[in-house]
Amino acid sequence: MLDEEFVRGALEPPEGWSDSVEQAQLRSCLTDILSGHDPIDTIIVCYDIITVMRDQLMTNVAHVRRQAAREARQTMSPRAIAQASGQTPQTVSRLLTESRSTVTWAEGG
Repeated sequence: MLDEEFVRGALEPPEGWSDSVEQAQLRSCLTDILSGHDPIDTIIVCYDIITVMRDQLMTNVAHVRRQAAREARQTMSPRAIAQASGQTPQTVSRLLTESRSTVTWAEGG
C-alpha cells in the first residue's frame, strides 16, 4: 500500500506555485482517492483517473469556462473580463468566439 504521505508529496504544487482554494481542494480529493490501495489497485485507479481527466473532464471544464465567458459578456466588456479573470484579452476573445460555435453545435445548429 502506498503511504498517504508519499501520495500527498507527489501531488504537492511545484515550488513557487500557490494553490487557489479550489486547486487545494482538488489536490486533497485526489490524495484521498489515491491513498490506501495496494500497488496494483493504485495502478488501475491512476489509469482510470488519468483517462477520465484527459478524455472527459478537461474538455468539459473548458466548455464550462467558455460558457462562463459568454455569460460574463452579457454584463462586461471583453477587456473587463480579461482584467477581472486575469486572462489575456486574446484568451477572452478566443473563449467568446469558441463559446458561440459551441452553443450553436450544442443546440443542433
